Amino acid sequence: MMDRNKEKLLPEVVAAADIAPPPGSSCRSLSRRLLQQLLRVPLACNGFALGLTGLCNVLLNLNAALSSSPPPVKYSFIVAAILALFVAYVNQILYLAKISVFPCKVLREEASTPQQISAQVSHLTIPLLTSTTYSLLTSTHMMNLDIGILGLRIAQGTVAVWCTLQLVVMATFLLRSYREGFYPEPAWFPPTVSLGTFAMAGAALKFPAALIATSVWSAVIMMLVTLPIALFRCYYRSKEVAINGSIGILQAPGSFVCICWLVSWSSLSSYSERQQLLLGPLFVGHALFAVAMLGMLSTLWCVFMRRAHLKDLWFHSSFAGFTFPSASSANATLLYVKFYGFDTYIVGKACASVLAVLVVLLISIINITWLGKLLHYCTGNLSTTARMPSAQSMDTSTSTSSGKEKKLFVSGSVPQQNLGASIGINTSPSMPQI
Repeated sequence: MMDRNKEKLLPEVVAAADIAPPPGSSCRSLSRRLLQQLLRVPLACNGFALGLTGLCNVLLNLNAALSSSPPPVKYSFIVAAILALFVAYVNQILYLAKISVFPCKVLREEASTPQQISAQVSHLTIPLLTSTTYSLLTSTHMMNLDIGILGLRIAQGTVAVWCTLQLVVMATFLLRSYREGFYPEPAWFPPTVSLGTFAMAGAALKFPAALIATSVWSAVIMMLVTLPIALFRCYYRSKEVAINGSIGILQAPGSFVCICWLVSWSSLSSYSERQQLLLGPLFVGHALFAVAMLGMLSTLWCVFMRRAHLKDLWFHSSFAGFTFPSASSANATLLYVKFYGFDTYIVGKACASVLAVLVVLLISIINITWLGKLLHYCTGNLSTTARMPSAQSMDTSTSTSSGKEKKLFVSGSVPQQNLGASIGINTSPSMPQI
């Protein structure tokens, strides 16, 4: 009787064994899902990480400008700056992880055109993240002397490596632009004017004065070459050039170079008078700030000219182009007012503070919207990945031969399967084979 029951149960046991997943399959399935999610990390994370780094510096400079504020207000600025820096690290680490796991795929799909190379701003973000973190830790006395020396050496090495990589990115961008006939416009500034990154990040890290001055003047030359052409094309080809959020980058070169000069001069105050002269007379700061204000006003006018199209595009990932450039304009104003002593006047301090507050609100709104769209896309779209249409990653430029850009996002309800493409996220169905 017992044997007969075993014979009856045997087929069911065998069937159950066939259906049961092999050992370790759940781990492989989890790994595959994680890799799928990692592959879906968008190129725009670079730009938003850079913008959040700029936001952190705006909050710190605004805190310094409002030195007479009560302690709770000052602490709130520092906490907000640390939060912005943390989110910036998350964005940048996610994309670096994607590059580390899928380097060939990223180079093939997200670094093949001049527009995509322009959006690859890790060579700018990581040095500024490093410098900002080091300055924040030292100013708040979170490091003792021994750890501070080690941290300084690590920060110097990180900045040196990524600033060297910037030269490679710039050379690649210029070569691709020459081959494809991609003329100067706002998308040119991230890979070219970022020559000043070494000065901006290295000023607080005690690099040699000659290297800092070389970085500043290299950025000035690049700005003087590219900015006039970009301004002309943005004014007179408003329906063809920078017709998405990348128009916000138009204000970047003037304010970025102005900050480079101001922080470099301040850092060289402990050097000899001869080394200070490497940056030129004090009049240079006034001239660079004038260019920064010209760029900001020109950006406002160009945004006004494209207002209808930008309204239809809300929200597309190219709006990252408004984050770091706007932060640079605010930081340039705060530093300029402090450097030349205009903060002793109520009007000067008030104007700089109001501009900084408006920029903080703008960057916060853009980043909160971006994070909401990104989380909704990643959590709600995974089950439909295989049915998604492929889409190109974000291009920071939108020049087209016909002079018109396809509308990527219309305010209102959007079909879930097209959400990734609508905010500029690569939704290619190809996934890694595990």
